[in-house]
Amino acid sequence: MDRRNYIKLLSDQIRCKKALPLVTRELEVHIEEQKADFMAEGMTEREAEEAAVREMGDPVEVGAEMDRIHRPKMNWRIIIGIGIVSLLGAGMLYALDTNIEQKDMLFFYPPSHLLHMLIGYMAMIGVCYFDYTRVAYKAKELLAAYMILLIGGMAFFGTSINGARVFVSLFGISVNMSQTLFLTIPLYCAVLYKFRGQGYKGLLKGVLWMMPIIAVQVRFRMAQLIILIPAFAVILSVAVYRRYFRVPVAKTLTAIWGSAAFFICAGMFMILRFGADYQIKRLKVMAAPSQYAAEEGYQLYTLKKLLEGSKFVGQGEHFTEFSGSLPDSSSFALSYVIAYFGVFAAVCVISVVVILLFKLTAMTVKQKNRLGFLMGVGCGVTIAIQAAWYVLTNLGVVLIGPVYCPFITNGGMGMIITYVLFGIMLSIYRYQNVAAEEVKRKHLTDKEKVELF
Repeated sequence: MDRRNYIKLLSDQIRCKKALPLVTRELEVHIEEQKADFMAEGMTEREAEEAAVREMGDPVEVGAEMDRIHRPKMNWRIIIGIGIVSLLGAGMLYALDTNIEQKDMLFFYPPSHLLHMLIGYMAMIGVCYFDYTRVAYKAKELLAAYMILLIGGMAFFGTSINGARVFVSLFGISVNMSQTLFLTIPLYCAVLYKFRGQGYKGLLKGVLWMMPIIAVQVRFRMAQLIILIPAFAVILSVAVYRRYFRVPVAKTLTAIWGSAAFFICAGMFMILRFGADYQIKRLKVMAAPSQYAAEEGYQLYTLKKLLEGSKFVGQGEHFTEFSGSLPDSSSFALSYVIAYFGVFAAVCVISVVVILLFKLTAMTVKQKNRLGFLMGVGCGVTIAIQAAWYVLTNLGVVLIGPVYCPFITNGGMGMIITYVLFGIMLSIYRYQNVAAEEVKRKHLTDKEKVELF
C-alpha cells in the first residue's frame, strides 16, 4: 500500500474532520523519517516508502487510535470546580451579610448576583464549545470592530459616574463597559500571533495594535491601566521569550518592561498634573493616608485601622469601632473576612481562588499550539492581575477605586466577562489535540518547518 492510500484509509477513521490536517501532518513526518532511515540502509526511494508505510501498522487500527486522541474533550472537572467555587463565593458573601450586625451594609444581592452567575456560567460553557482558532483568521477585523463598538457605545450612550464615562444603559440595565474591554486581551493575543516570525517589525506591529486599547482606557477609565499595562507587558514578554519574533530576548525584555514602567510613571505624572481632583487626591491619599484621615483618606485610614486588630481566628479588636465606615460593597469583602472571621479564613478563601486560577492557566499554557498558548497566557494573566490588585486593596496597600476579584466580588458585568475568559481557556484545552498550527512558511526556519513549533 502506498502512502496516499494509507493516509486516506486512516483518515476515514477520524470523526473530527478538523483534526485531519494535524493527523496528516504527523503521519507525513513519521513516514518521511522512517523512509530516510530505510534509504540510508540502501533501499530505493520507492522501496523505502513502502517499507515505511508498512512500519506504521494497520491503517484502521492506527486510525481508531488517532480518532481517540484527536478529538475535542471537555475538562468537566475544572468546569464543575468553577461552579463549586462560584457557589462558595456566594456563600461567603451571604455569611458576611448574615453575621455582620451593620445591616445597612450589603455584600450579597441574591437576585442580581445569582442571575449574573448563571448567565456567566452558561456563557462559559457555550464559549468552551466554540473553536478558539477561528478567531485567528479574522483577528484584526474582530478586534477593530469590537473597539469601534465599545468606543461608540461609551461615547454616545455612556453615563459619567465619579468621572468615569463607562456605564451604558441597556433596556434599563446599567452595564459597565470598561469591564468588557478585557475581552480585547484574547483578541489582541490572536493579532499578535499573526506577526510571529517577523522580527522587530512584527513586535512593533504588536505594540501599535495595543495602543488603541490603551487609549480607550485612558479616555474612559484610567484606573484600569494598572491591569492592562502589566497584562500587555507579560503577553509581549512571553511571546519574545518563546521566540515568536526571533529577536534578542534579554534586550527586548528590558525594553518592554522599561517602557511599561515609564508609561505607568508618566500616567501618574499626567494625573497629578492634569487629572481630575478625585484622581489627584487618590494618589496623595495612598502616599500619606493618615494626613487625609478626616477627608478623602478616611476610607483607606479606616481600612488600615480595621485590619490592625485582626486575629488569626475570630473577630478583630477594632471591628466594632471601624466596620461601619467602609463602603457597602464586596470590593472590601476580603477585608471584612479578615476583620470578622480571622486571617485564617481569608487565607483559605484566597487559596481556593489561587489554586483554581493556577490550574486553569497551567492547563492552557501546556498547549503545543502557539495561538492557544498565547491566548491562554493573556486570559490567565488578566484575571490574575485583577485578583492581585483586589488583595492589595483589601490589605490597605493601595486604593484604586472599585476592584474586582473572581468569585469574591458581587455579581455584574465583571463576573460575566470573567466566565467568558474562563470559557476561552477551556476552549483552548478542549481543542488542544485538534487545532493544527497555522503555518506561515515564509517566516519559518527549515527546522521550524519540520517541527512546526
